[in-house]
Amino acid sequence: MKGIEKQFPGVRALQGVDFSLMPGEVCAILGENGAGKSTLMNVLGGVYPFDSGSICLDGNVVKIRGTKDAEQLGISFIHQELSLFPLMDIASNIYIQDLPANKGILRTKKMYQDTKEILKRVKLEHCRPDQLVGELKIGEQQLVEIGRTLTRGIKILILDEPTSSLTSSEVEVLFQIVRELKAQGTAIVFITHHMDEIYEICDTLMIMRDGQRIIKCNVHDITRAEVVNTMLGHSAEEQYEHPARSYGEEVLTVKGLTRKGKLNNINFRVRKGEMVGLYGLLGSGRTEVLRSIFGLDKFDSGEICYLGKKMDIRSPRDAIRYGIGMVTEDRHLEGLLLDESVKFNMTLADLKSIQARLFISPRKEAEISRKGVEDLRVKTPSIKRAVKYLSGGNQQKVVLAKWLNTNPSLLLLDEPTRGIDIGAKQEIYSIVESLLEKGVAVIMVSSEVPEVLGVCDRVVVLQNGNQVCDLVNDETLSASTLLEAAMGGAEL
Repeated sequence: MKGIEKQFPGVRALQGVDFSLMPGEVCAILGENGAGKSTLMNVLGGVYPFDSGSICLDGNVVKIRGTKDAEQLGISFIHQELSLFPLMDIASNIYIQDLPANKGILRTKKMYQDTKEILKRVKLEHCRPDQLVGELKIGEQQLVEIGRTLTRGIKILILDEPTSSLTSSEVEVLFQIVRELKAQGTAIVFITHHMDEIYEICDTLMIMRDGQRIIKCNVHDITRAEVVNTMLGHSAEEQYEHPARSYGEEVLTVKGLTRKGKLNNINFRVRKGEMVGLYGLLGSGRTEVLRSIFGLDKFDSGEICYLGKKMDIRSPRDAIRYGIGMVTEDRHLEGLLLDESVKFNMTLADLKSIQARLFISPRKEAEISRKGVEDLRVKTPSIKRAVKYLSGGNQQKVVLAKWLNTNPSLLLLDEPTRGIDIGAKQEIYSIVESLLEKGVAVIMVSSEVPEVLGVCDRVVVLQNGNQVCDLVNDETLSASTLLEAAMGGAEL
């Protein structure tokens, strides 16, 4: 790729970017949200047309006018937001672009047999070819999408945050597949924020900033600190700040929370100004706890007390009335209306604040959303901008602003920094810290041990829907302790 330029309304996303790959090379692309890394790969994958520049494959200039052109050239792109059909079975999802047929009749038996082989390669032997994709866990769905690429010859595989929904064992499966493809001469692009993954699986890395290529080098020629500093454009410590906090009265008490097949006798509390972390591996029940508190899922037994009184929350509307807000794990599916504007999304959870008699007040809506943009430093050319055009970190800020407008007493955060860069993470932590100082109670689900240890005051560890322990996060609490507990170690 030479001199690639791409401009969106009000944003110059790519500025003369050069990028090259060799057969069998695994290259990580890093940068803050909005740096241009996903845009560059969307150009290569045929998702976006570029304004100027050129793309050469095997030494020949190629025209990529859409995703179909890219696929025919052997370029496969697995996006962070999966492109599967949940109401179709695994086999149909894997072979959707090349269904085996004989004289117009689908060869189901052959498709299922071939699918079994693919499932073995991605370590999903426990899944059936005729099983609906919607019944699978997110991590399993990710592996199904990766399996789909194995059915066709590919020269370049682009993986956008491929491990964000995977357990440690699933990550190992992914890395095994990457190594197999690398040995076959496939070039692989890794868009990731996980430093450990870069140094384990990648040969080279490229850092982008403000739509420009800053550096491309061998991974062993640059230190982790240099990577972070180059991404940010200034010196920064790759650390989490955990200031001393003072706590007030109990805001929420969970007693014996049980949901058949999901949760079993969960007990914990959270006080004003306190951040409690829920930690566990994929399928441990972390998200289910938050969904039960917020009224998204019904539970079979147990009780939830809010400010000393038993709550009867039957829906998110009830939770919002109690002063509870929830940032869901999937901001695209559950947190935002992507085609709507920044101002529409920011005021969605508290329509009363922008109501003028029977109608919405455009003046109030604009006033509240402008304040949200300013307070949370959302990078957008206008409050009328559709949120789908914002970077991941800025989209997450819009979700946070939506809930901050409700003045919550309790904020539930499900993987709040998933898929966003180091700089945006620090800004999110700063916003949450200011809420804690004001006495807001926070419960956070996170898959990242350093994040849990870095920002939480206490950690509740879950394993297969059971509560293993409730630990105070002091100087003695270590990553190995959390991991051992989450993997089924002895109760602590």
